[in-house]
Amino acid sequence: MAGWKGVGTLGPFDKLMQTLERVPRAGRWGAAVAWMALIFGLSAQTSSGQHSFALVTWLLGLAGQHAGPEALAVMQLGIRKLGHVTEYAVLAALLGWALPSGARRWQLAWVLAVGWACTDEWHQTFVPSRVGAPSDVAIDGVGAALAALGGWRVERRRPR
Repeated sequence: MAGWKGVGTLGPFDKLMQTLERVPRAGRWGAAVAWMALIFGLSAQTSSGQHSFALVTWLLGLAGQHAGPEALAVMQLGIRKLGHVTEYAVLAALLGWALPSGARRWQLAWVLAVGWACTDEWHQTFVPSRVGAPSDVAIDGVGAALAALGGWRVERRRPR
């Protein structure tokens, strides 16, 4: 599995990349589909705002801090949106890993991730206490774009 830059011995990143290349394509798609199912399951949860509120208060308690209602609301919003960025960055990375190599691989990974974000937000319109928000699709798209850009840059690192 030569091809990753390295002088002498391979670094940890190069070893990881070689290991990931050995995973069969079906396993790669399985990981992407499993992540999509996790997103779908999380979207089906009612009262998700209470879960993130509990997380924020728990984290503040660990740090020996407390906050008023307004500050808690801002922190909760930040945690929720960071969650969107993260879950769709992971999805785009998994999709890019599953797709065959090619010039448009990471663009397609981004398109597929944003498409899933659209269906996810639509799905939430059917869940009590949840709403579908186009702004969340945009935030999801940012996370997917970050991962797609990272994947594209890593791929460019490979010698031709």
